[in-house]
Amino acid sequence: MKRFWLLLLGLLGACMPQNQASLGTRDEKPILIEGGVAEGRIVRAAGMDLALPSTPLALSRNGDTLYAAYPFQLLIYQNGFLRDSQPLPGVPRFMHSKPLPVVATEDRLYLPGQGSYPYKAKDAVATRYGLFWINAQGLYLDRNLVAEGNFEFLAAGEQWVYAFGQDALRLPDQTRIPLPGPVKAAVVLDNLYVLTPDAIYKLSPEGLQLGRIQGRFEGLKGDSSALYTLQNGALVKLSLNLEVLP
Repeated sequence: MKRFWLLLLGLLGACMPQNQASLGTRDEKPILIEGGVAEGRIVRAAGMDLALPSTPLALSRNGDTLYAAYPFQLLIYQNGFLRDSQPLPGVPRFMHSKPLPVVATEDRLYLPGQGSYPYKAKDAVATRYGLFWINAQGLYLDRNLVAEGNFEFLAAGEQWVYAFGQDALRLPDQTRIPLPGPVKAAVVLDNLYVLTPDAIYKLSPEGLQLGRIQGRFEGLKGDSSALYTLQNGALVKLSLNLEVLP
């Protein structure tokens, strides 16, 4: 019954009139997602155009599924339609939807369909191996400390998980991977794509440099066929060989 009322509130919010300031304008900083961007509550991405009830605190896309996180509420859209609404254990700080969805609040990690865990994380990814997360002490897999050290963020694909610091630690085999420079964002596909202050690099899973596109970009997302980034606030689509696409 509780989930029914949450879903009803989400549907009502999506249908309520919005004032012009909440519609999303070019003055708002766009949020990069797989396939496109969100400005305010307006989402425009490949195969997905919709209006959210209001500007989310965190937003992430995985294929046809879009996750929009608000204080104490997670809305889940499928193919552009609201599919579910789930309660969150607090105010979201960050969210990732790949390989599996995870939402961080102040002192917990929430996995849709599984519940929340008492981990205060700097970053986290949910994978088939379990829940990887980092704090000031190091990198954890569920409750177990895997590696001590100062890690800044995580990125994961179906096979590999990378913890980024001065270099990258690849999991689950705990192999150290050299990096071409300070990494600000990464996408894990068959190869590893990393964003540095002045370029995007394509690396093999072992860290061998396979390609590069020079430039100052903001953020990096990807799917099985393309990469997405921002340059001067505009969306840039790249092939997996780092060629600019129309």
